[in-house]
Amino acid sequence: MNDTLTDNSLVSKYMNMLAPLNFEVKLAILSKLSENLQSEFAAGPKQKSDDQLLDELYGAWSDMDESILDDIMSSRTISDKEINLDE
Repeated sequence: MNDTLTDNSLVSKYMNMLAPLNFEVKLAILSKLSENLQSEFAAGPKQKSDDQLLDELYGAWSDMDESILDDIMSSRTISDKEINLDE
């Protein structure tokens, strides 16, 4: 499912719950939400450890078709061009 669609649906549900509340309650909710956002913003983005990144990447290519290896190997070229590294 599309995350944006899910987020919009969730926002709509919250708005439907908040609509009948009185002004003071809405302000209190807004104040708490603002405090929460400010504390998360002040903390900065969470850095993932190397182990977490490796865990996320492990098996990332596991769903690839084995024929891609054949494609990569067959696309390699071997050059017989002389390379002079003395210059």
